[in-house]
Amino acid sequence: MKDISKKLSLMPVHAIIMCIASLFSFAAIFIPMFDVVVQYKHQKTYSLLTMITSPVIETTLMRGAQVKLDFQEFGVKMFILTIVVAVAAVTLSFSYQLFVDNSKKKRIGCIITMVLFILRIVVHVLTLSGFITDGMLADNAMTPERLYVAQTFMGNALVFILFLGVVASLYGALGLRMNFKLFAYPYILWIVVFTVLPLLLILFRAFFKSTGSGYEFTTAGFEVLFESKTVNATFYGQSIVLQEYFSVFLRSLDYAVWTTIGCLIIAYPLAYILARRARNLHKSGSRLLLLFVLPMWMNTMLRTYAWRAFFSETGVLNTLLSNMHLINEPILFLKNEMIADFITKLVMTNDFLPYMILPIYSVLIKIEPSLLEASYDLGANRMMTFIKVTLPLSLPGVISGIQMVFMPSLTFYMIPDIITEGSKTTIGNTIQSFVLNESTTLNQAGNVLSLLLLIFVLITMGVLRNSDKEEGGGVMTL
Repeated sequence: MKDISKKLSLMPVHAIIMCIASLFSFAAIFIPMFDVVVQYKHQKTYSLLTMITSPVIETTLMRGAQVKLDFQEFGVKMFILTIVVAVAAVTLSFSYQLFVDNSKKKRIGCIITMVLFILRIVVHVLTLSGFITDGMLADNAMTPERLYVAQTFMGNALVFILFLGVVASLYGALGLRMNFKLFAYPYILWIVVFTVLPLLLILFRAFFKSTGSGYEFTTAGFEVLFESKTVNATFYGQSIVLQEYFSVFLRSLDYAVWTTIGCLIIAYPLAYILARRARNLHKSGSRLLLLFVLPMWMNTMLRTYAWRAFFSETGVLNTLLSNMHLINEPILFLKNEMIADFITKLVMTNDFLPYMILPIYSVLIKIEPSLLEASYDLGANRMMTFIKVTLPLSLPGVISGIQMVFMPSLTFYMIPDIITEGSKTTIGNTIQSFVLNESTTLNQAGNVLSLLLLIFVLITMGVLRNSDKEEGGGVMTL
């Protein structure tokens, strides 16, 4: 028994996956995986076992027509075939890995197990497709749309796990040793397909436009963005003449900077209090933190419209002030430019606050209390301990929070668009209008603007990362 336990602990990852897949393959015989639907109504969920023990469905349709289905004969065949394959897979996957020391024989065992996994998938597909026969449809005067079998979630899970078993068996058959680094490859593939390739496409479309027969190099997109067209932009009550798209960028930057500052001012004290409370209670987490994360579970658009309703002419705030006899007529908060601007930044701060709290809290909760006690022993008071110990150690969390808030808020346009009813144009609005435009030149301008924004974001991230290194990554200085 000790030898088996030792061999199990030394079993390679691909062998563990093979064993788990074979066990689940066997257990799936008794798990309901097939939903029978008659006349668009779910009737029963079958496993391979219940196809034998309770095979009959009898039901009366709305017009008195009788439907009778009997799956016993088909179920017996599939049950026997499946249990033979599943038991063989379990036996071979364990026996070859636990009781065979010859590497060549282990490879042969992996090949046989892989074949069994493939057979198990084939039998499962045959069971699903052969559940309802043409004879059943004809006998009950039904069509495939009115009488069919659908696979449940567990059926999908079975196919996925068996596929993993096939891949693991293939690794074993090729003599490779699977390690957990391999699980990073799908993530790398995801990054390449959904991040790197779109960025390369933006870079390409920024300099090339479609001509119908191909692509040609052009800088028309840059000319659109940097043309000498000026507008009167209003910032904090002051009217300034600026280049059109530069004013849009400044407004977006203004929203992003104040959103980040607001989140930091609110989030750091909250995270500090929550972390200190959790540390005093000897807990690794805080339930109160859930109160700040909970709003993230609600759709951003719904939250924004709720804020707009709160500040509207007939909203909660005006109603409250009126009932308290503080105002005689409603205040048009959203019509006043400066107040609407403040409300926009307030709503954005509220929306991005959890993204600042979480990284700061996660760093503060990990600060060793012994470091604070050592600071007190060296004569520092609470304020000096915070400045010299807590703040430097928490800087990685602060910088992470700034990155998580500043980057997305720079291009976020839903909240300004809803609060100001589209009167304030942000860089996100501009990119959207360019990309959705039918003009190829404006399409290119949208890609150019996205590229310039990406460069700005990368520079900002580089500055933040360098500042983190200069601070020593949060190293304590006394």
